[in-house]
Amino acid sequence: MIAYNNKWLNNLLIRKEADKAYQSACISKEEKEQVYTAYPSGLYTPNLFVRLGLFILTIIIALFTLGLFFLFFISAREEQVGGMIFFFGLILYAALEFMVNKNHYNSGVDDALLLTCPIGIICGLNILSTISWLANAIFIFILALYLFLRFTNRIMAAVTGLAFIAIVFLSFIKLGETAKALAPFAVMITAAFIFLFVQRLIKKEKSKQYRDGLLMVSITALVCFYAAGNYYVVRETSIALFNLNLQEGESMPVAWLFWIFTVTIPILYIVRGIQKKDVVFLRIGLLLIAAMVFTVRYYYHVMPIESAAVIAGILFIVLAYALIKYLEEPRHGFTYKKEDDAFFMDKVQIESLLIAQAFTGTATPTDSGTQFGGGTGGGGGATGDY
Repeated sequence: MIAYNNKWLNNLLIRKEADKAYQSACISKEEKEQVYTAYPSGLYTPNLFVRLGLFILTIIIALFTLGLFFLFFISAREEQVGGMIFFFGLILYAALEFMVNKNHYNSGVDDALLLTCPIGIICGLNILSTISWLANAIFIFILALYLFLRFTNRIMAAVTGLAFIAIVFLSFIKLGETAKALAPFAVMITAAFIFLFVQRLIKKEKSKQYRDGLLMVSITALVCFYAAGNYYVVRETSIALFNLNLQEGESMPVAWLFWIFTVTIPILYIVRGIQKKDVVFLRIGLLLIAAMVFTVRYYYHVMPIESAAVIAGILFIVLAYALIKYLEEPRHGFTYKKEDDAFFMDKVQIESLLIAQAFTGTATPTDSGTQFGGGTGGGGGATGDY
């Protein structure tokens, strides 16, 4: 199912482990080079700046090509334009398969084509006919899931999770007014289910090529779980989609419950991250603290925003400095020292990587028959040769 050479992908994982060991001074440069020699990979992955340049160039080429298409259909009807954009999306997908066959892997070219081809297909479908929000969510889910399974792309993984939550939400609110009131809880349950399901998948050896993407799905689920319980999100969504009539300053029904969710969920994420040494929970919890502060600040003005920002900035600087000094030496499983893994590899655990095989050659003994002789006896006062 994966479009890339599976052996080369496995070798890339081993190379990353070798890079990590080298940066930690566990192996020498020569040993790292031996690992690279023993585990070759023909996939083309340039550095960040080249990748960014190729990404922008591919987007420009795609837009100019689409403009050329429009020149041929300048007087076309709306249905013909929709068909043209849909067809253009299919061409972009064919170009994606072609570039992957040329061993492009996270090169910038395949990244750009992975983003543009589903946009073209979905936009073309919507122009061709009137499609409901639910139908759009289903189409996006199917397309994003296929692209994730085919190309192990993290963005497509996150879109898959978001689309599935959207399908549940849009299906649930069709059940009536009571369902609309309970929709936030349905989204929270769905997000929790996705997170638990993905955590089980991450631990499986067969899913090691998808672990970065599955981690993105986990992050998406955690953020959606909080968003579904955030007072601001629930209140404004209810006003926009469900025509909830509220006067300025008036609270929504069971507002106290959503205020509890707004304040406690980020704190619970941080506590969970500290208890389990889970960097994903810890970082998301810290980011959602900002969302919590924004929500409280939006409805309750304690002081001018300039004063609040200055005071908060001073407090965070003091707190950050105190933590840095405290964690200069590792304490309770935490340290200020820079980690070797990038953010998306924090939770990735590659099992059974025998890097040592590349360090030393494996000698194969040859059987030349039973051989004796040449020994000497030297114990218990014995002397002489035997």
